[in-house]
Amino acid sequence: MERRPDRRIQGSYEDLLEKARQARAAGRADIAVWMYSRIVDRISSVLPDMGVRDEQLLDHLITAADELQAVLEWMGDHAYALSICEQMSDLDPDDPLLWKRRAATERIHLGDVEGGLVELRILAEEHPMDFWHPLELAARLLELGRLDEAQEALEEASRRASRGEERGLLHWTRFRVLKEQGRLQEAADAWEEACRHDPFYEYMAQWVYRMFIVAGDYASALSYLNRERNPLMAGYYRGLIAHYQGREDRAKRAWRRVIRERPEEYQVGREAWAMAQIRLGNLDAALDLLASLTRQGYATDRIYAAAGLVWAIQGSLGGAMANLDLALRTHRQAFGPRALLPMDLWMEFDDLVPNEDIKGELRRYFVSAASD
Repeated sequence: MERRPDRRIQGSYEDLLEKARQARAAGRADIAVWMYSRIVDRISSVLPDMGVRDEQLLDHLITAADELQAVLEWMGDHAYALSICEQMSDLDPDDPLLWKRRAATERIHLGDVEGGLVELRILAEEHPMDFWHPLELAARLLELGRLDEAQEALEEASRRASRGEERGLLHWTRFRVLKEQGRLQEAADAWEEACRHDPFYEYMAQWVYRMFIVAGDYASALSYLNRERNPLMAGYYRGLIAHYQGREDRAKRAWRRVIRERPEEYQVGREAWAMAQIRLGNLDAALDLLASLTRQGYATDRIYAAAGLVWAIQGSLGGAMANLDLALRTHRQAFGPRALLPMDLWMEFDDLVPNEDIKGELRRYFVSAASD
């Protein structure tokens, strides 16, 4: 089949956006930032003087600023991210409040915690019908470990929620707060409510059964594992529960069933296939898949953590730390710059890494390190 020519004009905004995305996918965050910044700077310099609204130009600006902020979050450059959000709150005519919320969050991440929280509280007070302001406040308080205040903000968000999407996200955030408070069954009930309002959260069952696995409540874990729709995930964690219960033959049977699957046929859960290979001692097969996934852009915290686990098992502290650095950076994009990798991942390292000195060096990446 004849290949269609690339119709992007060299130096156009479309061309710059595509090149920025390619640099980002290749791990060249510095180049991506430079290209995104060129777009934002160019358009923001001409937009205020335009007499007629240019929808395409606005779309390019908002897209570039949105993706630039994500890259800056990845790099930990919260000062630049804050300046972009403040700039966009003046330039985006359709959703300036979104950028004001983001600016408040970046201020918190930059270290001005109380200043950022005050900004979010003012937004919530000035816009009493807006659901997203108190929800964002709750999320940031959760991130800071201020759980009682997070609950109060969620109550205010609950009074404002109207659509199913909003109620689903409200109950999902409540699940996370209750989980951190150790109220595990109430947390699971909140997840059920999230699913009732938005079926999307059915795909988050892994959060619930992992929570019970960490607590050692394997009966509850299995009951929620039955809700897992992904065969790779279901099989791996069924084996893991059997392993923690001391039923090694059953565990290995479950993991062997997982590795008979073709991971490339699944959009999610492929790290579970790699973990099953690791549990069965097939480290090269696991690392081959994980390396292939990162090259293709499937770079999640758990994929990097699994790769780090392979290197740690093989005795390479440097390889393990390089991958855990990436895992932690990816994790913090979603959960804030203070977040550590979850305890269920530490349990895998603690179980499988034979070298105690290496484990001692790696503990700081995980929640368990902070709770000891």
